[in-house]
Amino acid sequence: MKLLSTLTLTSILSLSLAAAQTTMCYKENHKSMATIEQTSLDGGECKGTKSVQDMKNEGWNVADINIEKTEKGNNYIYVLKKEAEISSLNQQELENKILQRLEKRKEQEIAIKKERIYAQKSKSGETLYKNKCATCHGKNGEEKARGTSRPIKDLNLQDFTLSIRDYNLGTYDRGMALVMKPYATLMDSNDIKNVYVYLQSINKKKEQEKK
Repeated sequence: MKLLSTLTLTSILSLSLAAAQTTMCYKENHKSMATIEQTSLDGGECKGTKSVQDMKNEGWNVADINIEKTEKGNNYIYVLKKEAEISSLNQQELENKILQRLEKRKEQEIAIKKERIYAQKSKSGETLYKNKCATCHGKNGEEKARGTSRPIKDLNLQDFTLSIRDYNLGTYDRGMALVMKPYATLMDSNDIKNVYVYLQSINKKKEQEKK
């Protein structure tokens, strides 16, 4: 059964199958359009070490650019392709190659969106944690608040959420409950997730630095 019509196949083939490889690289909050092509990009084949110019030197071409303006600069997404000769393939093989590339591009876009969301949550969690939590729980969530509570960096998301809930409901009335409840009432589910993501990210980074 044909997955694509001959017309669709021909159109996509002329646009994208001339490239043997496709990759997607990005840079967030970059302030100067004049320097973006000399700046190392994240993701894809760039891996935080190669700029657009480096990729061009290796035979890649810019197929598409997406620019999103933010308060801190611009977010750039580059779709890069490396051209190669296409061997003679039957129509079914061509269709399969096209679908595989479309699926890979979709996965790359989803991965980039997830990284952005994770970064945004971590940033929001950082602000909340430093303003409300760090005094008692330590810079990285490593301390037992006033020598009684568990280090919150060691809690999973479920335990963290349940602890905040119990403080709010008054079902946990021991140890630090009286001190903690006013802070717990200020945190909704998004705040809890954001703080959790922030603590996970900084402690993961510390572990990687030790290796």
